[in-house]
Amino acid sequence: MSIQHPLEECLKTDLATWEIGPYDAALPGPMKLRLSLDGEVVVSAAYETGFLHRGLEKAFEQQPWRAVVAYSDYLDTDGSIFGELAVCLAVEEIARIEVPRRGQYVRVLLSELGRISAHLGYIVRVAKAMNAETIIHYVLRDRERVLDLFELATGARYTLNYLRFGGIQTDITDGFVERVLEVCELFRVRLKEYNDLFTYNHAFLKRTQGLGVLSADRAAALGVTGPNGRASGHAFDVRKAHPYSGYDLFDFAVPSAGGIERDEGASVGDANDRFLLRLREISTSVDLLKQAAEGIPSGEFNYFGWGEKAIIPSGEAYSRVETSRGLLGCHVVSDGGPSPTRIQFRPPSLAHFSAIPELVKGIRLEDLPVLLATLDPGISEADR
Repeated sequence: MSIQHPLEECLKTDLATWEIGPYDAALPGPMKLRLSLDGEVVVSAAYETGFLHRGLEKAFEQQPWRAVVAYSDYLDTDGSIFGELAVCLAVEEIARIEVPRRGQYVRVLLSELGRISAHLGYIVRVAKAMNAETIIHYVLRDRERVLDLFELATGARYTLNYLRFGGIQTDITDGFVERVLEVCELFRVRLKEYNDLFTYNHAFLKRTQGLGVLSADRAAALGVTGPNGRASGHAFDVRKAHPYSGYDLFDFAVPSAGGIERDEGASVGDANDRFLLRLREISTSVDLLKQAAEGIPSGEFNYFGWGEKAIIPSGEAYSRVETSRGLLGCHVVSDGGPSPTRIQFRPPSLAHFSAIPELVKGIRLEDLPVLLATLDPGISEADR
């Protein structure tokens, strides 16, 4: 006589363990993911970083003050201008240096151009995770226009080394402002193209809607900021909450997930919302660029009472800037010597990594690269 077993026992399987990394095309950089799988469904996950560790913060202590800006470029090469600005703001607070208005406007111009460049790189990574080749060529073509502007102003395209304590290294070149305005008009058109090619694509919607939902409460608890936090309804932006470099002089609204069309019962804060927030960020940056370009004042661009051999007085300061990934904090300590005593960063990606274990629970394995790409953790700034 056969023995009848409950269906659950007949179908029960053991969990499989799978380790991905530290080098894998599905990952955003050198890291490890240890997954527990029930078939192709992720049950739990743990991450491990440290494979790109460069000792950047310790290296600051071995360099003179004049080299600090150049080293801060390597915090995150997707947005090197943000590392420079965070360090400069902290040092300027210690030394009580007043940045001229023109220098502040140029900093805003470069920051928003850097934000657009980083978000375009984000779109490329998401498209690559979904094997959507067409949009990649469109976006990289347009990103070249932004990199050309960096080269025109600073002579470099990625690691700029352009800011200085008290302002900027040199004044912007002739024609720079006019080309910024041209790029603003270009992206007003391109954003519609991105939507037509990718955002409203049926396959993209099916693979991102409802994937990796992060609530506003969890975003706040984990310290998730920037576009990821705002996509979850956690509307915090350093440019508004703690204005710097004259951002309080500009009229702009903080991008949010409000008004995004969703299926009935869908939650705010999924992978689709995080992607759409980047497009809204680009639109906001275009508005800021146009205001800064049209209103840039004449006059000095640097605090000329400051020289390369000047000594930073004793003291410490903490600055905050809004990067393309969120809140970047920088703590600078000086003992009055020729080199920094301590420079330490609080990068936004640390919080994004903390969200990975809970966001991957219950997703299918093939959706893992898409989720990681839309979350956009920066390995270089986490492994500084």
